[in-house]
Amino acid sequence: MVEERKSKNIIKDVAFRIAKATLKAIFVYLIYFLLAPLLAPLFELIPSIMESIEAFVAIYIALMIIGDVTARTIFEHIFRTARALFFMGYLLLSLGDGVINTSYQNLSLTLDLTAFTTIALSLSLLNVATSILQAINFMNEKAEAASDMQPTQSS
Repeated sequence: MVEERKSKNIIKDVAFRIAKATLKAIFVYLIYFLLAPLLAPLFELIPSIMESIEAFVAIYIALMIIGDVTARTIFEHIFRTARALFFMGYLLLSLGDGVINTSYQNLSLTLDLTAFTTIALSLSLLNVATSILQAINFMNEKAEAASDMQPTQSS
């Protein structure tokens, strides 16, 4: 009877995590879907950026879903760290040194985004550190729970 109740709770828990991850993914994709038409003039100036942004959104959503489905396990923290590192890598690869030069007909535009890049990378590093510390705390709690279950021997 107890095992049956545990299996039902596990199934409910996994179903809830999947539903939560799906709703979050739909929400993030809707935000992207609503913002994409607003950025259409930018996509005309830099045509290859649309595919790059689509790939970024797809990978980020996949890491987000996997992280939510693996909640309350060590893999949750691994995928959170992977998501933060992916964001940092994507930002560094797409912005490079933080200066974007583009020209359209006889108009030349130069954007210096080094301050934005620095702030975004600093926040991502903070996210990586937070994920690693949460993983350490998770493992510590698991070890404490395991040591509490072992009977103590008195002499």
